[in-house]
Amino acid sequence: MFRPVVLVSLLKDGQEAAYEVAHQRIPEDLYQSLVRVGVRDWAIWRDGSTLLHMVDVDDYDAVGAGLAGDPVNDRWQAEMAAYVDRFEEVAQIPTLVAPTLVWSMREQVAKSADER
Repeated sequence: MFRPVVLVSLLKDGQEAAYEVAHQRIPEDLYQSLVRVGVRDWAIWRDGSTLLHMVDVDDYDAVGAGLAGDPVNDRWQAEMAAYVDRFEEVAQIPTLVAPTLVWSMREQVAKSADER
């Protein structure tokens, strides 16, 4: 059963533009790892330094277990550590004043299909 998962992370000061550049297109091997563990879509919106992630997945715990020790994911997380300060517990979904879509897995797939 679909159960959306919401994650909130905060960017390091001044890293907004660099984070967006890094997410113009995620690497194909990372996309394949996400699909392998059951992610159907992952969309990220940004409002200032706040990132709101919406993950379309049946079992988020299985995603975490499937990505644990995955060298592709480990590489990506190491790269993102330059931009992301921390993730926060989500007791309540934050209100975003002027969010912009940074990246969507579905949109990346659609653009790749259009390029073929």
